[in-house]
Amino acid sequence: MKGFCKLGVAAVALAVGMFSASYSFATPDDPFTSYTQPANALIMPFDATEGRVSFLLASNLAGVSPTADPERFIPAVTTHWAYWSESCAHLADVYICLTLNDTIVVDPTDVRSIDAGNNPFGPEIDLSGERGFAVVTAYSTGEVCADASFEGFLPLDNAIVGSYTLADLDSGAALGADAIGLGLNTTEGGLINLNCPVDPFERFLARFSDPDFDCATQLPEVVPPSIDIQTFSPESLDLSAVLYLSLRENFGNGPSADVEVGPNTATISASAVYYDNTEAATSLPDVTVRCAEFGSLDPEANSFIPDSISGLTSGIFRISGFTPAIGGSTGRFIYAVYGQAVGQFGAGTNGKYKASDQ
Repeated sequence: MKGFCKLGVAAVALAVGMFSASYSFATPDDPFTSYTQPANALIMPFDATEGRVSFLLASNLAGVSPTADPERFIPAVTTHWAYWSESCAHLADVYICLTLNDTIVVDPTDVRSIDAGNNPFGPEIDLSGERGFAVVTAYSTGEVCADASFEGFLPLDNAIVGSYTLADLDSGAALGADAIGLGLNTTEGGLINLNCPVDPFERFLARFSDPDFDCATQLPEVVPPSIDIQTFSPESLDLSAVLYLSLRENFGNGPSADVEVGPNTATISASAVYYDNTEAATSLPDVTVRCAEFGSLDPEANSFIPDSISGLTSGIFRISGFTPAIGGSTGRFIYAVYGQAVGQFGAGTNGKYKASDQ
């Protein structure tokens, strides 16, 4: 993915002109570029348990597939959708063709492969009762956009974007957010990785001065000291859903398992604290994350906040001190997704973090 933060218009235009056709940044652990620009892979949570409904959206904004003729491209990509449960189980694989500017909406209770004419084919898969996340990876495709084998399962960066909606039928509240977008590190054989530095401007300057720049090895490793969730007052919430996604590089499933990301099956523990609107800190029980961890900030509903703690204002729920470590050269990273609602007013956000050099 290509991301530039706080650059002037002229600098952005220069950067796009120089790099958009020939270079793609490695995956940044970075909210500036992870949620807004086309990527190679999308990470989206889903919840198809009783009383919950999910919809996953993916669009091909810029993905085209190369041919033997260097001046000719096929305006389409094949996307591999791998579904993983909260307990790390692999649930399903399907392939969906996305022609240029095409969009697909997927209901996890009706998962099918889709061809270039938007026609479903193959087995019908119903993930009712399951919850977890989907990894959607874009690959080069052939003339009929049947699968990714025509070009040897070649992953394509800067191709797809996504978003998702999660709904609670009892409350009538729904919330959504942008998919987590991951790019490729071309210097590591086109692999998706989670190790690159956080500052896109620093990456841009390094790449500008060195055509062979490798952000995974030539800049300091970055380890997130904390992951933060912003919330209304926990006691005021009618619906609260926290989801931590623990990912691991080169641990996916499908045609290129060594390229795709998948669930991190090792349990990671972290300390937790709540900062209210006067910056007062309240220590909370440790949080453990393995693959996908579903929870809440509502003290009465499977919460990370014990019901013995009351009177918290709006604030920040923070986890830190990850054991084992994440980020840097570990090949592991945790993303956070948060949904909250008061009555039928709901909102979804992604967790925030400030990375530091290690």
